[in-house]
Amino acid sequence: MEKIKKISAALIALTMACGLMASCGESESSKDSTKDTTTTAAAETEETEADAETEEGETAETEEGEGDAEGGDSAAAGDTVPDPSYQHKYEFDGYDAFLMFSDLGGWFWANMNHEGSVHKEGFDATDPNAYGYGVDADITGDGEYTVSLTKDSIYQNNGVLNAQALINEDDGTIFPAEGAQVFCVDIVGLCDGDHISGLNPDTNEWEMDQEAKQNKLKDGDNHYDEEAKGDYNPADLTVKLVSIKCDGVEVPFDESKVRYGNIEDNNNRYRIEIYNSYGTTATDGCIDPFAINFNKTLEVTFTIEGLGEVKTFPEVEPFAADGAAAPADEAAAETTEETAAAEETAAAEEDAKAE
Repeated sequence: MEKIKKISAALIALTMACGLMASCGESESSKDSTKDTTTTAAAETEETEADAETEEGETAETEEGEGDAEGGDSAAAGDTVPDPSYQHKYEFDGYDAFLMFSDLGGWFWANMNHEGSVHKEGFDATDPNAYGYGVDADITGDGEYTVSLTKDSIYQNNGVLNAQALINEDDGTIFPAEGAQVFCVDIVGLCDGDHISGLNPDTNEWEMDQEAKQNKLKDGDNHYDEEAKGDYNPADLTVKLVSIKCDGVEVPFDESKVRYGNIEDNNNRYRIEIYNSYGTTATDGCIDPFAINFNKTLEVTFTIEGLGEVKTFPEVEPFAADGAAAPADEAAAETTEETAAAEETAAAEEDAKAE
């Protein structure tokens, strides 16, 4: 059944890609024999009672142990059941940094957007692929930051379910992520589009500020829109990967093989590329992609320097870009209308009774 569920979910993932077993001796006299027999019988009785008590104790310990094991299993299962009431963050004072990820097992635990995506022009509040399902960081200046995915964040956003969060229908637990297919940290709004980062084909060295043949970015508000021109040359920023944790356990990595910069020339995102099966790290990554296995949390901590004073961004309303209400807002509005209608009906009935 689980394989069928995974295969079904994997089919959904294909459209997104084109992402844990005593005998006693005889006496010489009858008197001594009788005495010995009596003593032996008493001893045997005591041994029998002692054995019975031991067995009862062992049985009780076994049952208690089984109970603890069952309770432990239940607790462990409960730890991996997503909280459907989890609330995502939509407002960021600075730049929105998010953890981009999909696993090797079928693009499960996939997250390809930032939480601030809900501010983008034309945002479709009913489209599961439009949302960010991570726990993003608000980059307001130089410092250390952590981005993550959790079992609660990956499950849904604004009541819209993430199709790549595979849930066991029998107990409600989330299936674990197995390996990494795409594993990056992207910071939205940073890069100006005049400079890109990549391998120099002549030297095979990584360069942070190759001059772009054409700036493909547009003028506009770069706070949440990754297609607008950003504020920095990636070479002017110093970013360093600090740690990777799967369910709280650190994963080793080779710092010399981490790729940094504006790696994609069609957006303003500064990227920390840890592993990407579609990028240069596919053959020379800083981690073993098969070592990334978790079912609760995936965390990445990094530092950034060179930002100076981060500018103040204009305020924009979430979900309002296309004039469409979010699903949660629509549900609340329907509830309010139903309540008002019920109150009107009740008032009318009271008036009729009074007459």
